[in-house]
Amino acid sequence: MKKIALILAAALIAVTSIFCFAGCGETPEQKLANYIASDTCQKDIDTLKSSFGSTLDIDVKAEGENVVFTFAYKTDLPEESLDTVKSTLETGFDSMSSTFEGFANDIKDEAGVDNPSVVVKINTKDGTNIFSKTYNATK
Repeated sequence: MKKIALILAAALIAVTSIFCFAGCGETPEQKLANYIASDTCQKDIDTLKSSFGSTLDIDVKAEGENVVFTFAYKTDLPEESLDTVKSTLETGFDSMSSTFEGFANDIKDEAGVDNPSVVVKINTKDGTNIFSKTYNATK
């Protein structure tokens, strides 16, 4: 009887170990998807959506080692204003480099991804990309 109890205990430990270490085999994309799905991250995304929701559709997803933010205008942009919009976006997002690099650093620490990047894509209503920038973790 004691031998059966020891075998059952060993089996239970083995099964528990499998579940405890199941996350260890996750790909960077799976780790980032879990990070994005977390309550904390979802709250931040919801805040972002409520801030820009009237003018932009916002999608956040994991692609490889990247967290990709895709913003799409809800209204058509006049063709003659695209160059001005692009220039304004480039200037604005260049000035926020340290913010997005800091976010990539946080992802590295919190999601356990070695070389994460934050990618920002801005699209027109029809899906044409007018701006894209990648920010890498700096530590």
